[in-house]
Amino acid sequence: MPAPANTLLVVGAGLAGLIAALEAQRAGYAVTMLEKDPVYVGGISRTVRYKENRFDIGGHRFFSKSGEITHWWKERLPDDFIRVCRISRIFFRGRFFDYPLKPWNALRNLGLLTSAACVLSYLRARLLPRRPERSFEDWVSNRFGRRLFNILFKTHTEKVWGLSCAQISAD
Repeated sequence: MPAPANTLLVVGAGLAGLIAALEAQRAGYAVTMLEKDPVYVGGISRTVRYKENRFDIGGHRFFSKSGEITHWWKERLPDDFIRVCRISRIFFRGRFFDYPLKPWNALRNLGLLTSAACVLSYLRARLLPRRPERSFEDWVSNRFGRRLFNILFKTHTEKVWGLSCAQISAD
């Protein structure tokens, strides 16, 4: 027997799946959600307890340039949505690099020769960008230059995602 027209199947109880299910229910749909993990929902956005310790898995900070998305979350977590001043940095070769990168901070920390090579690499990327821009490697190289991509982005990204930067979509 086919499902009624106002029925929705959501596969995965990560944040996107949970949000889709919630919004579909609000729109009058009957929702069935499938999740393979028998214990956790939230996908990689969760805290896992092990003995007396807690570990954040996946994203543990919220950031969006979309006012609509920020409003959606603030509406649902009015008491838990706290604003925290933060500093994000990359520790590399014994120095802290501001993140997002600030040109003078990065150049000062890299030293004269490496900085000069990075500037030349950046200029080359601006004059001859990789087209089409298919991978994360292409995207970062086009914005920061290939040299800075190799120094600050490649190994970290591949360690976190477990994939080559050439395999990660530019999206």
